[in-house]
Amino acid sequence: MRRSFLFAFRGVLACVRTERNFRIHLAASFYVLLASALAGLTANEWALVLICIGAVTGAELFNTALEKLCDTLHPGWSTGIGMVKDFTAAAVLMSAMTSAVIGGIIFFNNEKLTRVVSFVKDHVVLSILIFISLPLAVFLVFRRYGNDNKISHDHDSRTSERR
Repeated sequence: MRRSFLFAFRGVLACVRTERNFRIHLAASFYVLLASALAGLTANEWALVLICIGAVTGAELFNTALEKLCDTLHPGWSTGIGMVKDFTAAAVLMSAMTSAVIGGIIFFNNEKLTRVVSFVKDHVVLSILIFISLPLAVFLVFRRYGNDNKISHDHDSRTSERR
């Protein structure tokens, strides 16, 4: 059982190293969790937020796995493979859009926004540190990793071949 967890964590780390979109989802998840703590979510709201994070990151992992499998089994251009990749990317998009709507329902109400504004007013230094962390998060998401090109066959790079 321990080996199974090691393989799973190795898969997550490989995805972090090779997939910019996964890094985007993780960074967004960090800030959503932070906003959740500041907004004082109820237990049910926390459950929804965590389900959404799991759904989006899980969908991205499945998308990445299927893309890697397709690239391994059929390294050349294929209409069918392109459609499969489009479908899995659409699944991630649908999951992310649904999560964004749920997040909007949870966070955009007077009670939650008032709590966040109160936190910012009461904890100016901490709020500035959180704000300053945004460029660091952007850097970590978009920086090129040494193995980005070696391991990843980005779906976007085939767009011109398919159309």
